[in-house]
Amino acid sequence: MGKLLFWVFVILVALLVARIAARSAVKGQRRAARRADATRFPADGMVRCAHCGIHLPSSEAVRRKGYNYCTLAHSLKGPGR
Repeated sequence: MGKLLFWVFVILVALLVARIAARSAVKGQRRAARRADATRFPADGMVRCAHCGIHLPSSEAVRRKGYNYCTLAHSLKGPGR
């Protein structure tokens, strides 16, 4: 009976170790996927339209006379408000 309990204990410990290792591997894959997304889609700084005040990514802003605008029409109107 003692040998049977020993082997049951060994099997349970092995299953527990395998489960912990599998969870760790999944977490590592998730972290790697997040890092890959971050490099694929870099964060873009936000700027404010000088005319209407809306915030937009700096890559989409129209720059004119030192101001940022959301559209060409607002850049032609100039700073507002």
